[in-house]
Amino acid sequence: MKLSFLWPLLASLAALSLQACGDCAGVGLSRLAPTELTIHVGEAFVATYEEGGSCSNTFGPVANRVTWASAETTIVVVDSLTGRVTGKRVGDALVVPSSGVTTGPQSILVHVR
Repeated sequence: MKLSFLWPLLASLAALSLQACGDCAGVGLSRLAPTELTIHVGEAFVATYEEGGSCSNTFGPVANRVTWASAETTIVVVDSLTGRVTGKRVGDALVVPSSGVTTGPQSILVHVR
């Protein structure tokens, strides 16, 4: 039995399936920025959570979906809505997105000096 007709048929089906859903439809990436940072007492930065697609490698901030927190409240002050982190006392603290983040890094290590 000759199956030479099968290869062109399979190739056509594969091409159609790629066109139907795109090269990477539904594939998303996320990241926190920064993942580690050293600041001085009284200094501040804004933690950000961004999402993007694996095709474009373009990321953008996600507004109104992520809240921020830290258990080390004697070391840093964290504005839960804006992600602004201010060094309060010398030490190390983990800042975490407390909601809205499902993939990627799950914390930011802050060294206050």
